[in-house]
Amino acid sequence: MSRSYFLMGRSHLTALWYAWHNQAEAGGPPPQPYAHAPLVAPGTRMTFLQLESQRYEPLFTPEGAFHPEVGRALATSAAQIHVSVLGGNDHSMIGLVAHPPGFDFVLPDEPDLPLDRQARLVPAEMLREELERRIAPHLRALALLRAAVAGRVVHIESPPPLPEDHIRRHSAPFADEIAALGIAPALLRYKIWRLHSGLYREACARLGVDLLPSPLAMRDPSGIMLPFGCHPDATHGNALYGGHVLKALLEFTA
Repeated sequence: MSRSYFLMGRSHLTALWYAWHNQAEAGGPPPQPYAHAPLVAPGTRMTFLQLESQRYEPLFTPEGAFHPEVGRALATSAAQIHVSVLGGNDHSMIGLVAHPPGFDFVLPDEPDLPLDRQARLVPAEMLREELERRIAPHLRALALLRAAVAGRVVHIESPPPLPEDHIRRHSAPFADEIAALGIAPALLRYKIWRLHSGLYREACARLGVDLLPSPLAMRDPSGIMLPFGCHPDATHGNALYGGHVLKALLEFTA
């Protein structure tokens, strides 16, 4: 059965766009079809609204509505399913670089995860409050999206943290900080990502939005992104990762 989708977001939307158009980021077709290809029914459509365009800035009007261009795009959308790829990098902003002194925390959802005994233990609530402050504009946009359209709305969880070896080779946009301070331990980055995802999960439940988790097939046993799913920077998935997300989205909404 064919369906129509309207996807809106910022940088994490790019991997999905490349995958849908069957392109690798470097240009040209990928070496093999993406994982979602066999699931695409004839007539299925995906419309992408990339909010990083200056055309849509500022995103909110003084009255609290979407930018008029975004509002018009949503008002004229005939999509059956609207998909949020809003936000997603705030866990990296506070957790990717190894800011001294080292810290760790107990993840409420999985309190038995190991702790770094050499690090200062901080309350999870302190990190949660900082993440809440940072993601507030994205949750505001998600609430406006939900109010603007009828039918199903899905929010896609952000990609998991990337492996340290990859980040060292592709440290942008954190190159200066990493050179000075290093990279935070993978387990800490994973915990902060989980805390970040939990806030979106709570917001989705409150707003009546479905949450689509990041694909397990693209994570290693410790929850870190597999190397072949990494974009050549410190935080994003590539088009192959995007193909797995689209596969999960098509299955989730079948």
